[in-house]
Parts: sequence; structure tokens; C-alpha cells
Amino acid sequence: MRIGSVLLSLLLLGGCAQAGTMTVKGERPVAPHPRFGTSRHFDADLLRFRLAGAQREASAKRLPAIPPPRHIDCMRRKCVALTFDDGPGEYTGHVLDLLAAHHARATFFLLGQMITDETRDVVRRMASEGHEIGNHSWDHASLPGLSSESLRRELDRTQEAVRKATGVRMRLMRPPYGATGPALDTETKQEGLAQILWAVDTLDWLNRNPTVIAQRSAAAKPGDIVLMHDIHPTTVQALPRLLDELDRKGFTYVTVSELLGSTTPGKKYTNR
Repeated sequence: MRIGSVLLSLLLLGGCAQAGTMTVKGERPVAPHPRFGTSRHFDADLLRFRLAGAQREASAKRLPAIPPPRHIDCMRRKCVALTFDDGPGEYTGHVLDLLAAHHARATFFLLGQMITDETRDVVRRMASEGHEIGNHSWDHASLPGLSSESLRRELDRTQEAVRKATGVRMRLMRPPYGATGPALDTETKQEGLAQILWAVDTLDWLNRNPTVIAQRSAAAKPGDIVLMHDIHPTTVQALPRLLDELDRKGFTYVTVSELLGSTTPGKKYTNR
């Protein structure tokens, strides 16, 4: 009796299993829907993946739209050129946000080795928002101590990194540590790069105090170039107070090229 019940249960289960694949007379059998990853879906999935990759690659190659040059008469207006060295870094985006809030343009002297897949969009944003980009060497080497070949490589690699990211051909450079000399004068002249130093050094790399940094920056006079670094969080913290104070004094924020007008390759500049 018990054996018969077991057999009957097995027969019923078998019938149910077959019912899933049985066809009704006059109807075509319907194949089960293939699961993701089967050979039927693999080509479509791979195609979508490749299309997404192509779109990402195309986006990466698309150069930013750069605003047209502004015509600002710094002989009549109180102009100041804020400059930021050693980026792009993790705080550079915050600096751009603060500058945008004050309708301020600045000049960023970039290290070539800092332009990576993670920071390339920030560099494009700089260009698209009208900021100027300058060459700060590849890895912050002291340039006067290098051979001619090494010096050229420091500049050329950075020129190429920025060109690929933005399409910009840089016309300005800032020697790391402000260290310059005859060899750099010659090389920058050949490269078509003016050497940009500064009139106001905030020493934000030494004194990591936002109040002190803001006070030093706000002491700028019309025509000055102000040196800061966008790699220190304390500089970012000082920037709102600095901008508010310069706003109150009626300054116009310009790029170095807007401040100086035409520049001479190889020549050194500290202010207008």
C-alpha cells in the first residue's frame, strides 16, 4: 500500500515535469527563454559593452569648449592675478567652485604627472571655465640643475599632457621653487614660454593657517601676481575670506595673460 502511494507520487511528478515541455496539438512549441550569459545573449551583451566603451573613449577625446578671450583694461581697472601651483589635486575642484561663485578667473600652473585619468576632467573644467593653464614642469624638479635634455623633457611632457586633455598650447610656465637661470631662459625662449614668478607669496605651503593666508593674499596691490597652491586644504579654507576682501576692495580677477597682455618667451615676470 505504501509502495503503491510512492509510485503514484513519482508518476504524478514525472507528468508535471513533462507538462512544462508538452505542446498542445496545432500549436508550435515555445522554446524556454534563454538565461543571461547564454550563447544566444552573449553577442548582444558584448555589443552593448563595446558600444559603452566606445562612447566613453569618444567622450575622453572630446576637447572642452573654451570661452573667447576677454578684453580687460588693467591700466584702468584694479586687476589682480591669482595663481595656483602643483595641481590638479583633490582640492582643485573646490577651488574652481569658489572662483565660480565670485565670477573670478585664475591661472593654474600644473604638474604634468598630476594629470591622470582621475584629474583630467578637472583640467578640462579649468579650460572650459576660462581659467588659464600654465606649465609647472613634470614632477616639480629644480630645473636649473638639470641637463638640457632633462629640462626639455620636463617641459615637453607637461605641454603634451595638457594639450591632449584640453587642446591648449600653454604660453606660460612657472619654475618650481622660483628657481631659474640662463639655461632655463634659453629653453623657455625656444619653447615659446614666458616665466611667471610672483609679487605676493602667501607661503601657504609653510604656514597652514587660513587666516594668515587670507591676510597675506588680501595685501595684494593692483597689478600683482599672487602665489598659492591648490593642493592644501588650508588654502581652500582661506579662499572665501580672501575673495570677499578683494571683492570689497573692488578688484577684478584676471588671468596672468590678461594682466600682462603680450608676454615675451624666456622673460621673467612678477607683476604688471
